[in-house]
Amino acid sequence: MSQAATVVHVELFGVPRLLAGSKAIAVAGETLGALSRALLDACPALAERVIDPRTGWLTEGYIFVVNDRFSRDPAFTVTPGAAVLLVSSVAGG
Repeated sequence: MSQAATVVHVELFGVPRLLAGSKAIAVAGETLGALSRALLDACPALAERVIDPRTGWLTEGYIFVVNDRFSRDPAFTVTPGAAVLLVSSVAGG
């Protein structure tokens, strides 16, 4: 991570929001992988169900949405001002 790391407010929905007890968490990172690890550090309640503590990456069933683009790629670059959501990858309605 560079000296001027990108700080992003990750908006949480569904189970992640319930576990975190918060609508959003501000974390620093330039990739989704870095954001995922930072989320785990900032909110240990996400461990196991949402983020695998062994890998620091999302468990099956969860996905990031960055500026309306769905991604499970930990190398996906996050730019300053990006809208980042953490949601269930399976939704019914």
